[in-house]
Amino acid sequence: MRTTLPARERAPRTIAPLALAAAVAAGLIVGAGGGPAAAAPPTAPPPPAVDLGREAIAENDGWASWTGPTFPERIERAAARTTGGAAADPSEVYVVDTWQELRDALAGTPGGSQNDARFNVVPRIVYITGTIDPWLQPDGTRLTCDDIAGRVTVAGTGAPFAMADYIAAFGPGIDPAGPLEAARVAAAAIQAQLTLQHIGSNVTLVGVGEATVTGASLRIRDAHNMIVRNLTLSDAYDCFPQWDANDSGGNWNSAYDNLSVWTATSVWIDHSTFGDGEHPPASLDRVYGRPFEVHDGLVDVTHGADLVTLSWNWFQHHDKTDIIGSSDSRLQDRGQHRVTQHHNRWTDIGQRAPRVRFGDVHVYNNLYEQTDATAHETVPGSPFFQYFWGAGVESSIVAEQNAFELLESSPVERIIAGWKGTELSATGSLVNGEPADVLAAFNATAAVPLSPDVRWSPADHYAYTAQPAVEVPAAVRAGAGAGILRSGSPVATAAPGTFALSDDNGWDTGLRDGDYRVSADLWWGRNATVVKLYENGRLVGAQRLDDATPGAQHVTFDITGKADGTYAYELIALNPYGETRSAVHTVAVTDAAPARAVLSAAGLRTGAPAITANLWWGTNATEYVLFQDGIEIDRQELVAATPGAQSATTALTGLAPGTYVFTSELRNAAGATATRPLTVTIRG
Repeated sequence: MRTTLPARERAPRTIAPLALAAAVAAGLIVGAGGGPAAAAPPTAPPPPAVDLGREAIAENDGWASWTGPTFPERIERAAARTTGGAAADPSEVYVVDTWQELRDALAGTPGGSQNDARFNVVPRIVYITGTIDPWLQPDGTRLTCDDIAGRVTVAGTGAPFAMADYIAAFGPGIDPAGPLEAARVAAAAIQAQLTLQHIGSNVTLVGVGEATVTGASLRIRDAHNMIVRNLTLSDAYDCFPQWDANDSGGNWNSAYDNLSVWTATSVWIDHSTFGDGEHPPASLDRVYGRPFEVHDGLVDVTHGADLVTLSWNWFQHHDKTDIIGSSDSRLQDRGQHRVTQHHNRWTDIGQRAPRVRFGDVHVYNNLYEQTDATAHETVPGSPFFQYFWGAGVESSIVAEQNAFELLESSPVERIIAGWKGTELSATGSLVNGEPADVLAAFNATAAVPLSPDVRWSPADHYAYTAQPAVEVPAAVRAGAGAGILRSGSPVATAAPGTFALSDDNGWDTGLRDGDYRVSADLWWGRNATVVKLYENGRLVGAQRLDDATPGAQHVTFDITGKADGTYAYELIALNPYGETRSAVHTVAVTDAAPARAVLSAAGLRTGAPAITANLWWGTNATEYVLFQDGIEIDRQELVAATPGAQSATTALTGLAPGTYVFTSELRNAAGATATRPLTVTIRG
C-alpha cells in the first residue's frame, strides 16, 4: 500500500459499466422516476470490436472537432479536428501493460524522460491492457510513500523525512516553512518523477478490455491533437500534500490530477472512467480538523488549454472533480478554455462539474446523480456536496438538457455556484424527473445573480442535437464510462499467434550477398494488425496488416546492403490485445563485398599498356579503383548485375621504362575487395 492512513470503512460499491448497462437492459436498476426501467427487447449479438486507435473525433463533436485559431499562452496555433495518432506509422504503434512500457512508448525511446514524451510530436497509438501501476516495481515489490520519504534528509537533523514529523511540527493557522517544508517539497519532487507522466502531441491512448492506470497522474502539456479513450484512470495519489493555512481557513492541497490538460489544444477524452480507487473521500483521515486530501482533480483543463471535448465519461466519488481554468489572475487565458461536455455521468461528487474561468463551455445531456454516499460528511457539520456548475470569472456556460437525481439534502439552488461569474444559460434541466429552472433557483438566493444572456452560442461553432433530458439518464447509464466500447480488433479476440521467419538469402544468385528477403508467416490463428521486424535488436521495418482471423498472414521485408556478418531477426506481431515474439531467425552473409577480380595487362610492347580488371562471376561492384605503386590513378563507376561478369580497363600513356606494380579494388556498399598485385615491366 502507498499510504499509512488509518483503516477505513469500505468504499461504496461501484457497479462496472458493462454490468450496469446489462442491469439497466434487464430492468434491475431503478430509473429516475422511481420505477424499474423498461425491459429491453431480446439482446442482439454484441457489435464487433473496433480499433479505436485508428478513430478520430467525429465532425461537429464539440470544441475538439473545431477548426480555427487558438492562442495557448497567447501564442497562435492553427487547430484542426482532433485525430490523435490515427495516422501513426506501424512502427509507432505500441501495446503496453507496465508503467515503464507506457513511459517508453510516450517518450518514443526506451528509458526516455518525461520531457522526451512532452515534446514528442511523432504520431503514435498506445494500447493499454491490464492494470498499469507505477507503485508496482519490476521485482514485484510495491513502492510506498515511506520509501520515497526515506530518500530525503531533513536539513540540520540528518534524519529522514516523514510526513508524521511534518504534521507534528505545524498545525491550524500555521503555514509550514523551514527544513521540514523543504524536505516535503523534495520528497514530492521524487514522487512526481516516479508517478507523473507527460503525454505529447498526436497521440491516441486507448484502453483495451478492462484497462486501468492507477496511482499515476497523466498530463497532456504543451501539446496538441490528443485522444484518450476507454481507460479507467484511478487514484492519482499524493503522498505529500501541502497544508495551506490560508485556504478557506486551512486545507490540505494535493498536486496530482488523474488527467490534466495543460496548455494543450484539440483534446478528446471519451468513454473513460475516473475515480479515487482505494482512497475515496469517505476514507480520508482528518488532520488539523480537515480531510487529509490526497487527490486533486479527476480531469482539469488549465493554463490556457483549449478546444476540448469530454464525452461519455463517468466521474465517480470525488470532491474537486473538474476545473476549467486555474486562476482568476491568468488574464492570458481570455478567449481560451473552450470545452464541450456531453453525455457524461457524475456520481457522488462534491463540486466542479465543471467550475469554469474565462471559457465558453457547453454542457449538455449530462447525468448528475447522488446516492447515500453523497450524504457522507468528510468534515462534521459540512456537507460533502457543494455544487455542480461553478460560474467563475469571465466564464460563459451554456447548459442544455441535463438530468439531475438529487438527495433531499441537496437543494436545487445548489446546482449552480457563483465564483465572480456574470452569466450562465441553463435550459431543459430535469431534476428528479421533473422540469426545473435551475438558474432561477440559484438567482433566488444568490447575492450576485447570473444573467441568462450569454455571449456565445454553440450552434455558431458546430452542429449538434441535444437529446431531451428525459432520455438522458437511461442513455448515459447505458453508454458512459470505460468498458462500454468494445475496443480491440474486429475479428481477433486476443493477442496474435506466433509468426515463423524465413529468408531467401542466396536463392536468386547462389550468393549470400547481403540482399535478401525476410518472410514472416502466421499459418493459422488470431491475426496481427501490425508487425515489426528487429535486426540485432534494432527496428528495421514495420507494416500494417488486415485482420482476417483465423486466416493465414504473410508479410515480407526486403533487406539490402548488408556487409558480411551474422544477423539475428525477431518479429513482434501485435494487435490491440497484446503482442507475440517470433523465434530468433539468423541469416549469415558471406558474399556481400565484391568477388575478387583478376588484373591483366596488354600492349606492353607499344609503350601504351592497358590494365584490365576482370570479375568472371560473383557479387558485383559499383566502383573500380586502380593503384599504381600504391597511388590511385583511376576510378570508374560500374553497373552491378550480380552474379554476371564485370570488366574495367585503364589505358596508360607516358610510362617511362621500368617496373610497376598495379593493384585494383572492386567496391560496393558492403566493402572492397583487392586484386592480387600485377607487376608490369616497360622496356625502353
